[in-house]
Amino acid sequence: MINSMKKDSFKIGIFSLVIFLFYLYLSYCTPLTHDDWTWGIEHGMNRFYDGFKDYNGRYFGNFCELIITRIDWFRILIMGVFGAAIVVLPLLIVKTTKLTIAFLSLLLMLSVSSDMFSSTFAWAAGFANYNTATICILVYLLIVKNIFYEKRPSYSMWLIIFAIPLGIGSQLFVEHATIYNIFTGSFVIIYSFMKFRKIFYFHVTYLISAFIGAIIMFSNGAYVRIFTGADNYRTIDTDMGFFEKIYSIFSSNMYKYLIMNNIFLNFVLAMFCIFLLVKIGTNLVTWKIWVKNIFMVILLIYPFYQPIVVDRMQLSIFSDVAKNSEFEAWLSLLFYLTILFTIILFFKKSSLKVELSFYLISAVFVASPLFFVTPFGSRCFIISYVFFVLFILRLFVYLVDEKIIDLKPLTIPIVTLALCLLVAYSIIFTQIKISDNDRMNSIYKQVSDGKKVVTVKPLKNNKFLWHSELIIPSGQADNFKIYFNLPKDIELKNAPE
Repeated sequence: MINSMKKDSFKIGIFSLVIFLFYLYLSYCTPLTHDDWTWGIEHGMNRFYDGFKDYNGRYFGNFCELIITRIDWFRILIMGVFGAAIVVLPLLIVKTTKLTIAFLSLLLMLSVSSDMFSSTFAWAAGFANYNTATICILVYLLIVKNIFYEKRPSYSMWLIIFAIPLGIGSQLFVEHATIYNIFTGSFVIIYSFMKFRKIFYFHVTYLISAFIGAIIMFSNGAYVRIFTGADNYRTIDTDMGFFEKIYSIFSSNMYKYLIMNNIFLNFVLAMFCIFLLVKIGTNLVTWKIWVKNIFMVILLIYPFYQPIVVDRMQLSIFSDVAKNSEFEAWLSLLFYLTILFTIILFFKKSSLKVELSFYLISAVFVASPLFFVTPFGSRCFIISYVFFVLFILRLFVYLVDEKIIDLKPLTIPIVTLALCLLVAYSIIFTQIKISDNDRMNSIYKQVSDGKKVVTVKPLKNNKFLWHSELIIPSGQADNFKIYFNLPKDIELKNAPE
C-alpha cells in the first residue's frame, strides 16, 4: 500500500514537471499584446512612481505586470510555474495522487474558451492580475482544506506567520477576489467553530490580514471615482434597483461567461452528477424520485444546448434577442441549481456535502461583485471556473474511492483527450511564435529600407491572444513603436488578414 502511494506520488511529480515545461513553452511563445507595451515603457513606470494613484488598488498585480513586461526570462518562468500550479494545486486540495484525475484537471483547464485563455494566460496584464489571484486563493484553500476532515486541524507557527503576507497579498490583485477572500475567511472561522468548537489562530490571522489588504486596495482613489461616476471606463449603474440590476446583468451576458460558455466543463459536471443520482439516489420517497428524474432530464439537456442548438443548428428559441438571452440565462441558472441541489438533497456524507457545496457557492459568490461594476470580460470568471474544476475533481475522487466509478476504463479517454489538447496548444503557440518573429522582422526590414508607412502583419491564431492587432491610430500603436524602438515619424498600418 505504501509503495503504491509512493509510486503514485512519483507519477504526479513527473506529471507536474511535464505540465510545467508545457506551460513554460507556451509562455515562451506568447508575445506581449495590447496594453502590455504601455506597461513595458516609461508610461508604466510613471504609474509606479505615482503610487498608482487614482489608477486602481491592484498594487501587486500592477507591480507584477511591470516586471514581466521588462524581464522576459522572468515572465516565461513565472507564467510557466503559475500555469502548472492552476492544474496541480487542485489535486493537492482534493488529496489525490491518481494520474487519471491529474490528466482530468489538465483537460478541464485546457478546455476553457479561447476568450478566457487569451485574456488570462496569453495576456501578461490579465495573467498578472487574474491568474495570480487564483493561485493565492488555491494556496489558502490548500492550507484550510483540513476543516472538512473529521480530525481537528492544526497549524504550525510558521503557517500562522505566513497567513499575514498571504492574507494581505491576496487582496492586491483583483477586486472581486478581494471581496471573496473576506467571505471565505469568515466562512472558515464560522464553520470551524461550529464543527470543532474552536477558533484557530491561522484562520483569524488570515482574516485580519485580508481585511488590512482590502483596506489598502479600496483606499485607492480610483474607487471613489467609480462610485461617483467620474471614471470613464468602470461604472456603477445607480439607475436600476438592486434586484433589477442583478437580473439585467445576469440575463444579458454574465450567464455566458459564468456557465454557458464552459461547454466541456458543463458536460463533465452533468455526467458526474448523473452518476451520483443513479448510484446514490435509491430507495427514495416519492417526491425525491420525481425530483431525481427532473434533475436528470435537466442535466442531460443543458450541456448539449450550446454546442448543438446554438452553435451547430444556430437556432434561437425566441426571435427577440433579449428574450432569447433571458431564456438562456434562466436555463443556465436552472442547470447550476440542479447541480447544487443534487449535492444538498442526495448526498449523504455531511462533511463532503459541505465541501462540495462550498465550491459551488464560491463559484458564484466570487463573481457576484461583477453585478455592480461594468464592464467585465471572461477573464473575470477564471476563478469561478477553477472552483467548478475543484468541485468536479473532489466529486470524482469520492466516486472513485467509493467504487461508484471504475477509474480504469476512463483512463485512456481522459489521458488521450488531455494529450490531444496539449499537442494542439503547442502547435498553435508555435505558429504564433513563428508569425510574431516574422512580423517583427518584416517591420524592422521596412524601417531599414526607409519606408515611412510600415505594414504590420497579423499574428496567426490571434483568437488565442488578447488584442494582438494594433488599434491604429491610438496611444497603443504609439506605445508599440516606443517599446520596440521604432522611429516615431513612421506610420503604422495593419495588413489585411
